[in-house]
Amino acid sequence: MDCFGVIVLYFREVHGVELGAVPQTDIATGFMQASGWEECSEQAGATCFMSWRDGSPTHCGILMPRRMVLHSDGDVDRPGSVRLTRIAALSRVVGEIKFYRRAPC
Repeated sequence: MDCFGVIVLYFREVHGVELGAVPQTDIATGFMQASGWEECSEQAGATCFMSWRDGSPTHCGILMPRRMVLHSDGDVDRPGSVRLTRIAALSRVVGEIKFYRRAPC
């Protein structure tokens, strides 16, 4: 599973929200196509977009309690593992992390 797949599955299973069909390997396009995001403060349950390139995220995850991020390192070419990583360790690798939540409908 790729990292945006974790986001899609999390929203489906935890919130009962379908983000719709999104490209499997293009996080930035998936993020743009899944309307209804708004930036928020760091809080458990927030979606984390990170590893920014040219104004677009290239990695994402979900902020869990105790400042852990649920994310995956897989892509189409190689299977990835879903894991929990401390946000402090992850930010050292990916740089700036921005937090978003789904806007109320």
